[in-house]
Amino acid sequence: MYNKAKQVGLGMLILFGTALHSNARAQLSLTTTGSALGFTLSTFADGFPFANSTGPLGIGFRNDGGVIVTDAPGNVRVFSTDKDGQHAGSAVIGQTYGFGNAVGLSQIGNNFYMARQLTGDVVQINPDGTFKQEIVTGIPRATAVIANPSNGHLFVSSVNSNQIWDVDPIGMTKTLFAGIQADGLATDGSTLFAESNSHIVGYNILSKVQTFDSGVIPENPDGVAIGEGNISGNLFVNTNGGTLYEINTTTLAKTLIASGGTRGDFVEVDPNGSLLMTQTDSIMRLTPPSGGTFSATPEPGTLALLSSLGLCSCAGLMLRKRPRK
Repeated sequence: MYNKAKQVGLGMLILFGTALHSNARAQLSLTTTGSALGFTLSTFADGFPFANSTGPLGIGFRNDGGVIVTDAPGNVRVFSTDKDGQHAGSAVIGQTYGFGNAVGLSQIGNNFYMARQLTGDVVQINPDGTFKQEIVTGIPRATAVIANPSNGHLFVSSVNSNQIWDVDPIGMTKTLFAGIQADGLATDGSTLFAESNSHIVGYNILSKVQTFDSGVIPENPDGVAIGEGNISGNLFVNTNGGTLYEINTTTLAKTLIASGGTRGDFVEVDPNGSLLMTQTDSIMRLTPPSGGTFSATPEPGTLALLSSLGLCSCAGLMLRKRPRK
């Protein structure tokens, strides 16, 4: 969420009091290369409040087509649709949790789990953004949260605490997965990718052995997503420097797809196959070229197969993926 060299403190709280909305000073735009590759960019929503250049963060998708968004000042907003061209002020604020306490967001079915960075815990919230229950405590600076499709658990990064946690949201327990500094996370069910010290590193989920290292990525990389289809074999990384990189996992080639934006943070794969990417006061949508998509959670049938093989302990839980529109 926040630059690892910075600490959340009084200075950021003062900024929160003075920086309620941005004026869209800059907007992420495709590079010539990004356009030539067939990507398109649009704005899902703008006008978010921000603190220290950090605005919208976690993104989730409701069964009724609505979209839930957390932000640095601590709001959880609900947009009624997944259409582009919306404004944060028009969305309903379900609840305000306080500065730094509405950060990463993930879901399993229609169950939503949120990291509270300053409180240091993971909670479950209702689809309307209101608090439901506490899941686990004792995760200092809990930041990113993603679902592990192989067993229905959650991976949670702990910024500046050198920890990635494996959280069982049903048993309400946590175990240490890896002792590394990590921020943004992504997984395809077999490999966990994590931003760590300006690299994207990958870990085999079963063995916990590191299997990938991107090398240094410029401009403070943060959120990461996995390509599929004709963009498979590539990671897509949102950076604090207002850029988006495509990283080839075989050659480690880094291609600048978009630039000129504000502070990028988390990303989230939309069930329709596009990628929502947070900026200082907006959320941009990256639509892949024809034949490409971004890796979301598996279809329920895939989870059923995993369960039959003894790899899924989340009986009754289904990770949702809507078809592309």
